[in-house]
Amino acid sequence: MKVLVIGGATIDVITTIDPENIECITMSNATNSYLMMEQGKKVEARRIDTQIGGGATNASVAMKRMGAEVSCVLKLGDDIDAERILRRLAEEEVNADFVTKHPTEQTGKSVIVSSHSRNSGVFVHRGANTKLREEDLRPEMFEGVDLVYVSPLSSQSADIFPYAVEQAKKAGAFVACNLGIRQIRLRKEQVLEALKSVDLIAVNELEAAALAEGYVPAFQMENKTTADTPSLLKNGLGENEAKVSLGGLAARVNKIGCRYLVITNGAEGAYLCSENSVHFCPASACEVKTTIGAGDAYNSTISYALASGKSLNEAMQLASVNAASVASSIDTQSGLLGLGTLDGKVRSAVEFDVSSFPIKAS
Repeated sequence: MKVLVIGGATIDVITTIDPENIECITMSNATNSYLMMEQGKKVEARRIDTQIGGGATNASVAMKRMGAEVSCVLKLGDDIDAERILRRLAEEEVNADFVTKHPTEQTGKSVIVSSHSRNSGVFVHRGANTKLREEDLRPEMFEGVDLVYVSPLSSQSADIFPYAVEQAKKAGAFVACNLGIRQIRLRKEQVLEALKSVDLIAVNELEAAALAEGYVPAFQMENKTTADTPSLLKNGLGENEAKVSLGGLAARVNKIGCRYLVITNGAEGAYLCSENSVHFCPASACEVKTTIGAGDAYNSTISYALASGKSLNEAMQLASVNAASVASSIDTQSGLLGLGTLDGKVRSAVEFDVSSFPIKAS
């Protein structure tokens, strides 16, 4: 399978801190929690690692390891960090012919702080990732491509999203996208209009709620739910006083022309909405070292699996296993698995069934 990945790349500086060395405060009337450090004080870290990350590089490596022929479109700085990213792509045999450099912006960089629940906080400088333009997407890039995967686009780079998916669809590719929260909130109408050229959109629960806000009917609690009903079907999306229906969002997305809506929900698992059904697959059990990169692993794996003809159930199971493998690693790429290993882990998994529910639009 020939794959084109469009999006961002970063150098990730990952700081792992033992819980006793940094304070964590959780709000009593909300789900928010905060890591706190004293000004002027040095905090002992268990380890500090520097790795290659970013949505497009993570997806490229994931799909290459599963057997795809992968090319990526990135914008890097003209600096030593760019050379590190290019070396990693070469090591993974990802084609970097479409990677360009910006003369003044730095290569994107993230500082990731991992402690307590391992739901990491991130300081990010997007740098050259904000400088992708339509002229960076040449027609020949899309020729003969089976799958085009668009990862979250930063700031002004998000303006190329409609053009990218339109060109991909014209080329006859399966088109998948993973959208970020800022892209959804600042460009919702643009995103919704562009979904007519998209086969699969993947978001997390917060991003799904932002996409649904003002667009989907308010959630109505149903008496038919049971203890086994997945959380987002039972409780809806968004804030407690303004929840909206998962089924309603799925129906609207499908009506626009997008076949699949994928929503990841952390440790609970993930949802795949297709036609008249919502499918739920529980998360694969693992010892979490960081949550960074798990979403990229899930979304790229399920996109690749569906584009290559796997069933919905198998695609969700493969994605769950790959996401858990990444969450079990300190960085975003070392845990990514090949297709043979993924198949074996799915076959040997216990209590890993996908359940299906009819879509209710409100």
